[in-house]
Amino acid sequence: MRLASGLLCVLVSAVSAQSSSDGSSPHHVQRRDAKPQSNYTGVIGTKLQAFPTWFVSAGSDVTIHCKAHTDRKKYGDKVYLHLAWTDMRPGNRTKKIVASRPASAGITYELNPVTHEHQGVYTCDDNGSLPEVYVLDWHSMLWVEDAPPKASMDVLSHNRSQFFSNEAFTLGCQLPDDNAPWKMMRFNDWTGTVTECPGQVSSDHRLSSTITPVHLDSYILYWCENPAGDRSNSLNISIASVATVVLESPPLPVMEGEDVMLRCFQRDKKTKEISFSFHTSYYKNNRLIDNRFGRGPFDQEGNFTLRAVTKADEGVYKCEMPEAGDSFDSWLSVKARPVEESKKKSR
Repeated sequence: MRLASGLLCVLVSAVSAQSSSDGSSPHHVQRRDAKPQSNYTGVIGTKLQAFPTWFVSAGSDVTIHCKAHTDRKKYGDKVYLHLAWTDMRPGNRTKKIVASRPASAGITYELNPVTHEHQGVYTCDDNGSLPEVYVLDWHSMLWVEDAPPKASMDVLSHNRSQFFSNEAFTLGCQLPDDNAPWKMMRFNDWTGTVTECPGQVSSDHRLSSTITPVHLDSYILYWCENPAGDRSNSLNISIASVATVVLESPPLPVMEGEDVMLRCFQRDKKTKEISFSFHTSYYKNNRLIDNRFGRGPFDQEGNFTLRAVTKADEGVYKCEMPEAGDSFDSWLSVKARPVEESKKKSR
C-alpha cells in the first residue's frame, strides 16, 4: 500500500541497552544497576554477553553468558537465572527456556556452530520463585547474517547510526523486484520485543520511515523482512539522551582502500544546539588513536580521517569531548574489494 510521503514513524518506547562488541556499554551497566522504586528486599542485576559478537555468520561459534553482576544482599544461591530463546521468524515468535542455573553460578551456553535456526532474541531473567527479589532482565538479539541479503537497509538522511533523542532521521530499505509484502521491523532490547515500525512509506521498490526517537540512551535494531523469511541487512541505531555526544561514522561496511572520516558532535543540555570541537579524542577498541600511526590526521574541525582503510582498521570506535563525555560505540566494518576491481586499481 502506498502511503503519503513524509509520514513520521514516532517511536515512543521503553529505554533499552543493546550489548556492544564486549557485551555492554558503561551507560547501560549503570542504568541496569538502578534500584526499582518498590519495597523489594533485594535486587539482582543481570548481564547478557555473546562472544565474539551478537552479529555472526552461519558456521561461527558463539558462547552466550547470562550472569548476575549485582547482588548486594547475596540472593544468588536462591534465585535461578533462566536463559530463554525467542524465535524471530515471521509468524513464529515461540519462546523456550534453553538453560537454567543459580544466579551465583551464572549460565554459559554454547552454539557450535551457529545456524539460522539459532537466531532470535535471548533473554537473561529469573524464574520468579522469589517475588521479593527484583531481577532486572536483559535482552539481546543474535543476528545470523544472510549472504547476500535480499534487500538493502541504510540511513538515508545522515552518514551515521548515532542520534540524539528528538533528532529526526530517515531509514530506507531498497527492495528486490518482487511482489512480496516487505515490512520494516525493529527490535527493542529493553522489552525484548520485535515489532513492525509504523508509518512506513512505500515507493518504487523502497520502504522508508522518518523516525523521531523519544527515549533514554538506547540501541534499537532495524531491518526489513517478508513473510517468507527473506531479510535485509540490519542497522543498529543508538540514541543518546542522557549522553550528550554522538559519533559520525559509516553505518554500512566500507570498501578497502577508501578514506573514512570520523566526526564527533555534542549537544548542549540547555540550548539543544549541536556542535563539534577541535578538542576531540578518538578511540578504537578502547585505545586512543594516536597521530604517531600516521594514517589518521586531525583536520581543523577536529575530524579524524582513516586513510585507505584495510581490514586492520575494522573495529569498535568512539569519541570523547572534554567535559561533554564520550559517545556510544560504533562498529566500523571493512569489506574486501572484489578481485577484478583490485587488479584494475593496481595497474
